[in-house]
Amino acid sequence: MSIAQWARRAVPAVVAAAAATALSAQQPAPPLPLPAPTMAEAMKALDRARAAATTLGVGLSCAVVDSRGDLVALARMDNARFFTTDVARGKAQVSAMFGQPSGNLAQFGTNPAFANLNLTAQGRLYPVQGAVPILRGTQLIGAIGCSGGSGQQDEEAAKAGAGGF
Repeated sequence: MSIAQWARRAVPAVVAAAAATALSAQQPAPPLPLPAPTMAEAMKALDRARAAATTLGVGLSCAVVDSRGDLVALARMDNARFFTTDVARGKAQVSAMFGQPSGNLAQFGTNPAFANLNLTAQGRLYPVQGAVPILRGTQLIGAIGCSGGSGQQDEEAAKAGAGGF
């Protein structure tokens, strides 16, 4: 029997065996992703944060991210500085990643492990006061972060924004 004849007979058997092995070794389906804030919910949160900022007399940028830190919505008030959008998003990402207010992570921000994480995130993470997690019931679904005032003002506006979830 030639090699070509042998290959024509052997290949289908090998493929069938591989397929059977693959089917029997299937892993369970990955868990469903956590529900993210919807665009409508995010816009309402930004409206509440903007109202709080107006009451506080500051111009802020605020960002809503999902539990992975991906942006859902972002708004910059007319009198907020240009760089506040990036800072608001970075605060929200830190809060979502760790499931706590970004101000609680200020000490961790000096840790070499955080420096490596932030390097991976291209320096976009800000472990400073101004963001809070968003919970649906007891489940973390994202975070809202604000920037442009003092850390306390930013956090107050973020809390106002998260209050509707």
